[in-house]
Amino acid sequence: MPFSLKALIDRYAGRHGALPALDVLASSASPDQALEERLNWLVDVVQWIRRPGHDGEKPAANMSLQSGRLRRLLDILDRNPAWKLAVARTLRSIIRETRAVALFSETGLPRQFGLLTEIGERLTRKFLPTQPGSAELGVLFERLFPYRDDDAWIENLDEAALERFGALLEHGAGPADAGWNKLGEELEDALACLAAQIRVTGCSGAIRGLLKNQSVRDLAFFKLGTALSSTFAAREKGDQAAMAAELNYLQSLMDACDRARAEALAHLERSGVSTEVVYHLAFIEASLQRFQELLELTFDPAPQLKRNAGFVALLARQNRAQESVIDLLRQNWRLLTRKIVERSGETGEHYIARSRPEYGLMLKSAAGGGAIMAVTAWLKTILLAWSLPGLMQGIAASLNYSLGFVAIQLTGSTLATKQPANTAPALAARMHNVREPAAVEQLVDEIVCLIRSQIASIAGNLALVAPAMLLLHFLVLGWTGKDILPPEKAVKAMRAISILGPSVIYAAFTGVLLWASSLAAAWGGNWFACHHIGEALASDRRLIRTLGTTRAARFARFWTRNITGLCGNISFGFMLGILPAVAEFAGVPLDIRHVTLSAGFLTASVATLGFGALATNEFVLAALGIAGIALMNLTVSFSLAMFVATRACDIKSPERHAIYRAVARRARRQPLSFLFPTGGAEVGSVPSPEYHSH
Repeated sequence: MPFSLKALIDRYAGRHGALPALDVLASSASPDQALEERLNWLVDVVQWIRRPGHDGEKPAANMSLQSGRLRRLLDILDRNPAWKLAVARTLRSIIRETRAVALFSETGLPRQFGLLTEIGERLTRKFLPTQPGSAELGVLFERLFPYRDDDAWIENLDEAALERFGALLEHGAGPADAGWNKLGEELEDALACLAAQIRVTGCSGAIRGLLKNQSVRDLAFFKLGTALSSTFAAREKGDQAAMAAELNYLQSLMDACDRARAEALAHLERSGVSTEVVYHLAFIEASLQRFQELLELTFDPAPQLKRNAGFVALLARQNRAQESVIDLLRQNWRLLTRKIVERSGETGEHYIARSRPEYGLMLKSAAGGGAIMAVTAWLKTILLAWSLPGLMQGIAASLNYSLGFVAIQLTGSTLATKQPANTAPALAARMHNVREPAAVEQLVDEIVCLIRSQIASIAGNLALVAPAMLLLHFLVLGWTGKDILPPEKAVKAMRAISILGPSVIYAAFTGVLLWASSLAAAWGGNWFACHHIGEALASDRRLIRTLGTTRAARFARFWTRNITGLCGNISFGFMLGILPAVAEFAGVPLDIRHVTLSAGFLTASVATLGFGALATNEFVLAALGIAGIALMNLTVSFSLAMFVATRACDIKSPERHAIYRAVARRARRQPLSFLFPTGGAEVGSVPSPEYHSH
């Protein structure tokens, strides 16, 4: 037989060309086979029913393709009584010899693992074969319905075909088959399992700590199992009135559980996000929904066939969703992303100057940042002169950058390139309800203030980094008799900044690092708040014994106030220092270009080469390179931060486009307002809006 890749793929995927013919499937059922062989037969039957259509195969009118195939199978069995009896006995034997509790109470629900463990579990289930011969229907279920669209064709099976299939299950049943259908009992066991799991998760310390009422026995989670037992007891006694009352009480407890879950979720958003707690809350929400569905199947006397098919479709849909690693990451990081955006927005508020006095303060603080960056650039020239090994050079540069950025933070100064990644989330938080004209204008005021503040901070940085670098050069020259940079390194530094070289690309990469450092800052602040580190420091007995109550409280306030900025500045410093060393080791042509540091190095080069260098083409190209570096640093970091922020805050495309048009109108009417405060564009401090959850 000639080799065919398509045939191999079809066989692996169970497509039409690789499946046995229908008469072979109908005639090969046998209740005497081993369980694994019977399960494989059932998988082949279901795959034959659900397979895609092929040329010449058309569904009957008002009937899905899969309903027509199920009817065709049943018609063949009706014409062959021996086959029909064997199929019926085989199906009953499978139901009798397998267990469905895990299928009903676990399939499609979040597993209570950690995030990384759950990712590993899902990847294992996705790429490795399932356990052979398992008596768990949950394992068989994954083999029967492995495709994302399986729920659709199950839901579309018509009721007449389902009734004929139900009759097939009962066909030829005799005394030896008594008790074969345990699914009703296992539904009740699944309800009990779910109640126990909800009780354990809801009464855990991680959840109780987020609720106002933390008494375990008063929690609805704790009472759920007892109420379910009372409902079963009333049904066994045949007391319909008592059973109805117990069901109503059970429903009220489920509503109370959901309210407690919402309360814990709201508390989580106000304080800090723990992915483990978010995972527990997602499990509680999904388990309550499954509990409701099982209750209706168990206690609602309405016709069951179509509802049962709908429940199987729901299990298939939820099970496929639980197999997706991407969906898992999206679900578990949604809250954390919103919290990161919120904390970045809080950090970014002080970077926005809205009035003339604030604009002046921004210029002064940016000038201070430029002076500190000049010292950082000078220390970098010393490190370069030491010619340390690659990794040691990267670590030394990281410490130098980190100390410089932390000094800027602690002195209240400003570094221009840190603004965009922090101010974009603050801006995104104000983008709600922007279809109202007043809200749009207020938001445009904020955008204008933001752009103006960034221009002011760049101007302040560059205005002082050059004089400070010149001053350092002449101090070093007078002290040591040597230039701050050797002439050959000065020429190399000037050419490295040239607009004609790769400096703009390196600046874009630095913009990515600026954005990444804002995420690290927000993550650190979230972790600090989530674990209540500030309160723990203020009340720590060892600190109180060492520093005293007042100083311990002051120490705790310092960390609470500065932890977000410290995480961002230190992470950014280490990324700037380590990544170029790693790239050089790997042979990747990658470096960093930061506008303020680059301006400092350009000034040092001019001071070394003499002021005649200002008239050279190399200087002009380097000055243009500084402008390109500034543009890429700001644009890339701001764009990435705004992209994440608008999606975390659920800002839709129409709102974004309305904002862009409004900004363009303001630019045409008041272009100077984007550069410095004017009477018409000056706005006062705007309070942060309430954080919205969508």
